[in-house]
Amino acid sequence: MTATVRLARHGDLAGIREVMEACLVTDGIPGFVRADVDRALVRIEPDLEGTAVALEDERVVGYCTPNHDDLTVHPNARRRGHGRRLVPAAVAIVRGRGSDELQLHVPDHLPASVAFAETLGFRYRSSLWQFRLASGRPVLAPAFPADVAVRAFSPELEGDVAEWVAFMLACFEGHPTPMHWTPAVIAHVNAAPGFDPSGIRIVTALDDPRSRIGFARIETFEDETDGLTGDVGLIGVLPAWRRRGLGRELLRWAVDDLRGRGAGPIDLSVEAANDRATALYRAHGFEPAVEWPHWVLPV
Repeated sequence: MTATVRLARHGDLAGIREVMEACLVTDGIPGFVRADVDRALVRIEPDLEGTAVALEDERVVGYCTPNHDDLTVHPNARRRGHGRRLVPAAVAIVRGRGSDELQLHVPDHLPASVAFAETLGFRYRSSLWQFRLASGRPVLAPAFPADVAVRAFSPELEGDVAEWVAFMLACFEGHPTPMHWTPAVIAHVNAAPGFDPSGIRIVTALDDPRSRIGFARIETFEDETDGLTGDVGLIGVLPAWRRRGLGRELLRWAVDDLRGRGAGPIDLSVEAANDRATALYRAHGFEPAVEWPHWVLPV
């Protein structure tokens, strides 16, 4: 057997899926459900140079995607050094993209994962939380300020993908964790079969429907335990328009719309360090459900 590591290729996607699905069964990562496999792959595919794969001969047995904080090795291929070989390849990826650290999710319920991270010099820095709103928990209907309007996502109004991505990034200026969207990734996600433009709402100035000052994106997925579940994927507002309640009203719109689609529980993810966001979500009945610890390695 020959063990190697290289950047991912299109033909590796099936192998990456196999690794994800095997770990879904054996590792019990909290908050990670079968629908997340498809959602991860649709974001990996347009940026294959952002993923390193570990191979035994020509079979994919592990991968690392730094933008997704994810290093995973197939349960049947562990303790063979694949993780140790993937880390330098991931470091090369982040260095090549101008970053000075490699961040990974290290599941604290798996002692071997924690020991692996400590041995290689990773240290815990922060956590991403999944917050959940229980079915039936009352949330007020949205009531946006009188000087703004809300419209659906429209390819004709949003301009080219690069313009839309620049707006998304601007809405997350100052976020505790930098966002890494690129036009190629967003174009691929928006072209995927499951993309639903009605799940995006854009806030504009009342007198200029082509303007954009904030947005939210929602999705639904089938959870094997909870049935149809809602997901508030993104809520962002341009810095100049913050502190006017737009994020609050976008959250209320998201809950209202997801419940109109038949969703039971509703999830969202938030950095523990984002005090304003966590306070907003708690005030609307969302409660912490899953913690995803993030560890970093200076590079």
